[in-house]
Amino acid sequence: MKILLKITLLLTIVSCAYADLSLETGIVLNKHGEIYGLGWFGLKSRLTPGVAINAALKKEGFIAPEILVKYSVPFSKHFRTDVAPIAGIRINKDSKTFFGALSIVGRYFLSSKFHVNVGTRIAMPFKNEEGFEVGLTAGIEYRIGFKDSDKDWIPDKSDKCPNTPEDAFVNKFGCSIDSDGDGVYDGIDQCPETPMAALVDSFGCPTDSDGDGVFDGVDRCPDTPGHINVDSTGCPSDSDMDGVPDFADSCDLTPVGAIVDIIGCPRDTDEDGVIDGLDLCPKTPTGFEVDRFGCPRVPPIETEIVDNLYNNSLEITATALNILQHIALRLRAYPEQKITARVYTDIEGSPANNRMRAKKIADKINEFFLNQGVKSETISFEPMGEKNPIIKKYGSEAMKKNRRIVFTIDNLEPQSSN
Repeated sequence: MKILLKITLLLTIVSCAYADLSLETGIVLNKHGEIYGLGWFGLKSRLTPGVAINAALKKEGFIAPEILVKYSVPFSKHFRTDVAPIAGIRINKDSKTFFGALSIVGRYFLSSKFHVNVGTRIAMPFKNEEGFEVGLTAGIEYRIGFKDSDKDWIPDKSDKCPNTPEDAFVNKFGCSIDSDGDGVYDGIDQCPETPMAALVDSFGCPTDSDGDGVFDGVDRCPDTPGHINVDSTGCPSDSDMDGVPDFADSCDLTPVGAIVDIIGCPRDTDEDGVIDGLDLCPKTPTGFEVDRFGCPRVPPIETEIVDNLYNNSLEITATALNILQHIALRLRAYPEQKITARVYTDIEGSPANNRMRAKKIADKINEFFLNQGVKSETISFEPMGEKNPIIKKYGSEAMKKNRRIVFTIDNLEPQSSN
């Protein structure tokens, strides 16, 4: 199988009188004295069908009609590559030969009307006895009948955006393309992959006013001082997420949830060793041992009943006094609690006298609590008298059960039993 190398120079004139039709004619400068004509249809698409005819004028003349499809691959406004598979028949006075070919041409556009091209064409008859024909081509092309006022390479008849800026890439309608949506057209845009929302300069490149490495428009903290580490949003880093940026944080390992001061260090308002934000009892009084949650180890008051509260002389009994002392400790440990203390008597005597006795006992217990350091706003007293007796009888056992004080939260008192 032989391989024939053919080197040709093409001088081409192109007519674009219609938006979707290109008629080319030219001369092939070789020993055969060839001329050719070519018509392209549907120029608005990258995939363009065409028909061609090639003829030799000298004594070994021939004529070769062809059909072909061209696919254009643009690399820039000034350069594109055309790839075209071809099928045709070569006819001379003695024979007819069917052949297939592949043409690859690179075109560099000096202007919208004038360009140069280089390429190769490989042809092979469908019957292989004649071998391959490899052609190297170089051409100069000038377009006539092609009016392009904004020089965007789209004929004015097809151009829907007739005032395209110089050097901007356009689509098949002649309108500027902005692939990254930054407001600077492709071809002018020197940074064609700008992130969404980033602000750019006149060249299409993102700006970074504070020099923190996060582009303006994306940067939520556009005035970050220099040389400060920032996060992906452009704001100063806060590694321990305490609200104080690392550059100003004197305690950079603050536990999550802790409340900090202006230098980023945890607070401990009640000085119990458990930091604010993690302290479930942030107002623990000084002197109380606390658990890991910051609450005193003594339990808070919920509902407490102290019976056998006083004797016939209206003196607090020793047993009751010991219990009240422990209750006073618990009241001091939780000063935010609001407690109601209801004082009851037995049912002996008149109701009025029993209410008076309950008032005297309440005053004595209140004075005792104040002496123990309980704040007056923590507890309020209600003298109930003989109401709601535990045992509705007379006698010593009934006196012990009915002479009582009941501590409750939110003024709630459990039901008494008979």
